[in-house]
Amino acid sequence: MTYKKTFYGISAGYLVLFFFLSRLYQGNETALKWIGHLNIVPMLICTLLLIGVWRRSAPENRLFWLFNASSGFFYLLSLLLLLADTLFDSVSLPSPSLADLFWLAEGGALFFALLVVVYQRLKSLRLMQYLLDASIFMSTTVVFSWSLIIEPMFKSSLQDSLWLPVLVNLSYPIIDLGNLFLLSLLLFANQSIGGRRTDTAFLASVLLLTIGDSVYLYMQLNGTYLLGSPIDATWTASVLLLAASGLESLRKETERRTNRVSGALAVRLRWIRRLLPYVSLVALFAIILEELSEFNVMVLGSALAVLLIIARLILTFIENDYLLNRLSHTAEVKEHEANHDSLTGLPNRRKFDAKLREAVEQAGEERKQLALLFFDLDRFKHINDSMGHTAGDRLLQIVAERLREYIPVSRLLARQGGDEFIVLVDPLEGEIEAYRTIAAIEEVFKKPALVGGTALYVTASIGVALYPRDGLTADELMRSADMAMHEAKKNRHQKSLFFEPSFGERLAYKVELEHEMRGAIERGEISLHYQLQKNIQTCTVVGVEALIRWNHPVLGLISPAEFIPVAEETGMIIPIGEWVFKTACLQQISWEQSGFGSLRMSVNVSPYQFQDELFVEKILHTLRETGVDPYQVTIEVTESLAIRDVEKVSMQLRLLRESGIRIAIDDFGTGYASLKYLRTFEPHLLKIDRFFVDGIDREEERGNMVRAIIAIGRSLNMEVLAEGVETEEQLQFLRTAGCDEVQGYYLSRPLPAEGVEKLLNDRTAMPGTA
Repeated sequence: MTYKKTFYGISAGYLVLFFFLSRLYQGNETALKWIGHLNIVPMLICTLLLIGVWRRSAPENRLFWLFNASSGFFYLLSLLLLLADTLFDSVSLPSPSLADLFWLAEGGALFFALLVVVYQRLKSLRLMQYLLDASIFMSTTVVFSWSLIIEPMFKSSLQDSLWLPVLVNLSYPIIDLGNLFLLSLLLFANQSIGGRRTDTAFLASVLLLTIGDSVYLYMQLNGTYLLGSPIDATWTASVLLLAASGLESLRKETERRTNRVSGALAVRLRWIRRLLPYVSLVALFAIILEELSEFNVMVLGSALAVLLIIARLILTFIENDYLLNRLSHTAEVKEHEANHDSLTGLPNRRKFDAKLREAVEQAGEERKQLALLFFDLDRFKHINDSMGHTAGDRLLQIVAERLREYIPVSRLLARQGGDEFIVLVDPLEGEIEAYRTIAAIEEVFKKPALVGGTALYVTASIGVALYPRDGLTADELMRSADMAMHEAKKNRHQKSLFFEPSFGERLAYKVELEHEMRGAIERGEISLHYQLQKNIQTCTVVGVEALIRWNHPVLGLISPAEFIPVAEETGMIIPIGEWVFKTACLQQISWEQSGFGSLRMSVNVSPYQFQDELFVEKILHTLRETGVDPYQVTIEVTESLAIRDVEKVSMQLRLLRESGIRIAIDDFGTGYASLKYLRTFEPHLLKIDRFFVDGIDREEERGNMVRAIIAIGRSLNMEVLAEGVETEEQLQFLRTAGCDEVQGYYLSRPLPAEGVEKLLNDRTAMPGTA
């Protein structure tokens, strides 16, 4: 871009200097000759530039630019011949000279260049209409040229009997008329040579050459031409504009007229193209009338008929324009609806996918980087469920408005669907730009959104993928950003993550787990282990917690932390949960019949199981089927249950309590529960998370937190159980603090049923047991 600005600046400066020197030395023929020789320098530069354009152009455009480069080269040769005539006495140019032939060759090369473009652009079009329009326009142009230049020159040749100079001079207007005809064909057919700037520069170049030739010949015929006349600059300016057109044609971005020209200007240009043939016809008719020796009613009637026909055609144009504008407006509305989200007004997934594919293709060609940011709102489903879809829609509109405000317009922002949004950073100069966009998105969610009089604090999980590092296609890039976003959603401490290959490996592993999980129960791969629970005030074993285990024949032991989330996402947690509860009940009956007493059986229940409308009925049916006493069963739920449908969950828990089943809040202190939810759910037991138990004998702060949780339980008439007890010191601390029960590795690890039975048979081997 810089070299083009330099060329334009130097060209403009040279033309001003040339004009100034020509006026300064007006009348000094010797000085004016040398000033004319200065044109050799810019012509040499233009010729070299056009040769460079020819070599760098696309294959289909090379012949066109080869003829243009030849045009500049012929002009340069003519100037060199004139310089030789000035420098060397032995060189004397006749009239017409070889320099005149090179000037003719300049116009001829332009003619063939235009002929190439006309053939390429118009060969697949219906040419009759364009030929007629161009012919009407050219008929007037030919008449003017004939009246002012060709006929006087022809008559002069009859008087002087000098045919060769006249033939050479006649060649100029004939070639110029040919160039104008081909140019008018392109204009009427609305065909482009290149971009808008390329077309403008090339059109100006041809017109300047035509004007220069015509004015020069007219002045020669009338004896008014003087060396150093302003018309001398038109030929130089014509070649400079031709070189500028070539430089603009190398632009990598294709400019659309609709993006550069206002609607009003586009309409005016269209009307100029339409009316030009008819204006030319009226002008031609005026010339004919002027030349008539006799003016009568027949001539007047013919003129009036022509004018009425033209007026009728113009009215037809206006009517067609009105219909086309209505059709265009309707098409624009439909296109906008097809490419934009109706709720937020942002581009939709369809439009974004198309833009992303274009951006990836261009980035591949130009070796640029892209960044794709994929994010969604955290806990949006909870807002939809608790406040209604109208509130959810209003929240999305507020978020979209803020995103438009904070994200630069150079970034493509779109709504992917639901509560998901996506941003394309193109081009990406460095990763710092991606971080800035992340910061802009995070800024959107710092302020609460006021929806229906309620201030909602919302956060977002953001995944980032970079091209070409994280994907070479649009689909790969989207998958990478999506994976990074889901990883960020699972991360409590960092809500924006760049894609890493390990995410893909984890996803593949997750898919494999989902596949292998189907049928795992039938294949006998799923089993239950049990961990003892002890009352530390009475030093007796009061129950066990049933813990699921999966031993795959190939993958080995798979942690519940890995496969339980997959089961919840796929809905398989429902049948797995039913199997766990029934197996635990059967084991409890087996132990009771074997003489181990009525051990309390604690079973973990996923929050997703509460979404099953038959959840309570299935629990009660299993109890009736197995004959287990409900008072010896504890259902453990996590604190995250508090963010679900509170009314529905509260009713389900109440039905379970009324049947005699005990309710325990698991991992208390790490989730979302509050005293309000404790009052609503009325659990029998609070289980202190192992995070607080670890280090209570060493860290005063954790010890104080454990004492506070025990105090809460006491105040609400609940028992308190501490998980993760691993040392005698921790056990003694909890006993002193008033904790009721404990479980952890200090008592026993989770064991299969046989291991628990062995331990119960030899209670003296169990620490702290009386």
